[in-house]
Formats: sequence, structure tokens, C-alpha cells
Amino acid sequence: MKKSFVTRILAYSMAGFLSVASSVSSASFISYAEEDTEVVTKSFTLTDLVCNTTLTSQAASLGSSSNVSFDIQSDEVTYVTDLAPVFPGYHLERADYKKGYSNYTGIDYFFLKPYTVKATGETAYSVYIHYTGSAGTSNLSTSAAHTNGTHLFCHYALNNYKVSYLADDDVTNVPVDENIYTIENSSCITVSSEVPVKEGYNFDGWVLEGTENLYQPGDTISLSDLTAEEVNFLASFSEIEAPKANIEVSSEVVTGWNDQVQLNVTVTNLSDVTAKNWKIAFDFDGNIDQIWNAEVVSSENGSYVISHPSWKTDLAAGESYTFGLIATKNSEEDLSINESTLVSKEESVDLENVNVSLSKQAWSYGYNGEIKIENNSDSSLDGWTLEFDFADEITNIWNATIVSHEGNHYVIENAGHNGSIAPSSSVSFGFSATPADGAEFSEADLENISITVIR
Repeated sequence: MKKSFVTRILAYSMAGFLSVASSVSSASFISYAEEDTEVVTKSFTLTDLVCNTTLTSQAASLGSSSNVSFDIQSDEVTYVTDLAPVFPGYHLERADYKKGYSNYTGIDYFFLKPYTVKATGETAYSVYIHYTGSAGTSNLSTSAAHTNGTHLFCHYALNNYKVSYLADDDVTNVPVDENIYTIENSSCITVSSEVPVKEGYNFDGWVLEGTENLYQPGDTISLSDLTAEEVNFLASFSEIEAPKANIEVSSEVVTGWNDQVQLNVTVTNLSDVTAKNWKIAFDFDGNIDQIWNAEVVSSENGSYVISHPSWKTDLAAGESYTFGLIATKNSEEDLSINESTLVSKEESVDLENVNVSLSKQAWSYGYNGEIKIENNSDSSLDGWTLEFDFADEITNIWNATIVSHEGNHYVIENAGHNGSIAPSSSVSFGFSATPADGAEFSEADLENISITVIR
């Protein structure tokens, strides 16, 4: 029994179990080894190392070991926390040293202190301990006073585990756990079944602070696996990707002559969302000589990018649009366009290049308003979406569409006919609204404005 416990102690010491925290700083130790002096190592043996605790007001033994030896070097200290075994669910509260009939409370560390051998004048070292007694801190030579056995008593206390669920301020339904967990009343912690909510995000799980471990509601964590009494779970979310448009492109030969052909190309939006500022890319074994109701954005080695005309920036869900072209064939093969990709992507607009203004025509308890977007940049703003915070309630809108309205936050996008704002141009849309909080007249303005476009 004793032998197995010694083995455990040596294993813990070799593994460096410093997770049992010590409040003692090594800065309090003054090294007695002079510079360029060879480091001296001495072995020291404890007659007994006893581990105990108090459970339900009763003293209880966690184990003991006899003749525990360890090395001490002259240029560093050996902390009690390096020697004390780790017991899951407990932390080291204090260590007491007993030599003969004398007791010393609050042992922090062991160290070597030099002395001069009178007979030879040589320097030798004695083992000392640093402890905190009722009168403060002090050092004690282990060779002083009594010569009976040396005993180290390690007193452990139960860990009181407190669980906290942490999330950003915009997260709702965050669980609260007011329980105190110990190994006396529980073997594990069960993660709350409540699922936090963040608008526009999926909940991925709870990350245990200090680790990369992700836990789901209802998962359990053994108390023996925890190294800190403060058990903090951090809410982890991933942004919900906006639905993407999915298009299909087909072509039909209208007529042909010599090595030329006229095609009608139909673009169909197969998805449930609007394809804003659509552009398509495809490979084509021919040269496009003419195009109408669409525009050639680029052409390189048979790879084309075709864009909508300025008056047809968007394709609604399920909508089809047809444009025509005349092309010269590069081979005897028939020309067709059956495979293509939608290449449009969303980008944020620098507000230094855009001016957004609000005007009102008010009457008691209501008004009509107009929001104007001016493009001061060198490129067109296609497929625009405007977001802002606005205290008043918009009850009707024209020449634009309300995509979403959460609290006082509005997301508004262009109508089908005004999705492109040319450089040095503007678009406007109107709305009806009622003032916030039942006020007779509105004092609300647009705040936290942002604009995205489709490039």
C-alpha cells in the first residue's frame, strides 16, 4: 500500500502537477548560489508525507507515504506543490511541517542555505524550509532543534465548482446555474439544456474556457477532469450564410448563315431569393460580335462574363430573362451556352463615397418620408442594400423593398427598376411612417448606416 502511494507521488512530481496552485511567488526566495559557482544538489528525505482533508466536518485521510526523497538545488527552490499529490476534486489548502515535537504551519518551499565549515573553511549547504507562522514568514533549518523524524502534512480542501455561461450582450436565453458542485454531492456537471439565441447565427455549442473542448446541451463533464473551480462556458456561434441565388442558362439558335449564328440566351433564377446585379460567366467556342439587352464585361480566350443591362439589374425568384447575340463560330461545332456560373458577389461600400439623406413631410402623428442615396464614387452601385437604425415605424414603402425589420433596425433593398446607381447619380424611395412612442411629430433620424452592393 505504501509502496504504491510512493509511486504515485513520484509520478505526480515527475509530471509536474503544478495545477494545484500555490499563492507563493518564487520572487520571495533569495538564491544563495553565487554567480559562476557550481550548482549544489542535496537529497532530502521526509520521514512521512501525510495527505488529509475534512469531509462533512470530519477529518479524513487521503493517503500517506514514508521516506519520500527529493533533490534540492542551490540555485532554485523546491515547492511543496511540486511534492504534494494531486487528488481530483480537491486543492492543496496548506502544508505543515513537523520536526520532533515542533510544528510549523504554512510550509511554502525547501531551499539550500550555505554555511562555512569551521574546520576547513569550505562552504557547505544546509536544507532550510520557508514557512508562514502566526508571527509572519520565517526560515527554519531542518537540522536545528529536534532530531526526530520530519513530517509534512498536506491539508486539502474540497473544490467548490461554480458554473457560468458567458455570451455577448446581443445573445438571449443564456442559462444561469446557481449550483455549487463538489465531489461530495456530484460526480459530474451537466451542460444546461437551454440553447442561447443570436440573431443571424447558429449556436455551435459551449467552449470550456481554457480549452478547445466544445460541449452540447445535455453533455456531461466529470469533476475529476476539471482543473479550476471557476467553470466558464463560452457560447460559440457561426454566422448563417445568406441564401444564394442559383441560376440556369440555356441558349436557342434563332438563325445562322455562313460561319455566324444568332442566339437567344435565357437566364432563369431557380432559387427562392433574388439574384441581384447578376452576371454570368461561361466558355464559348466563338467570338461574340454583337449583343443586345445585356453587356459583355470581359472576354479572354473564349471565356466570357456577361452582365445585365442597367434597367434589369435583378432577377426575382423563379424569373427568367432573355438577351440576344450574334457570334462567329471558331469551329464546325454548333454554338450553344448550356453551362455557366453566377459570378456576382456582395461588397460593402465606403460611406465617404456615398451620401444618404432623409427628408420628411409631416402631419400630426404621421408623415411621408424620402431617403435619397447619392453615388459620389467613380463606379456604379449595383444591386444596393441599405441598412440603418430608425426609431419610427415604417408602415408603407415604394420604389424599394423592406427585407427585414428587427427592433429599430431596417434592411432595405432596391426595387427591380432602380438597382443601379451610376456615378454622380442618385436614387430615391419613399415611405410612410408613424413617430416613435406615440409622439405627435417625428424627431428620428437614420443611424448606423451601411450599404452593400453586388459586384
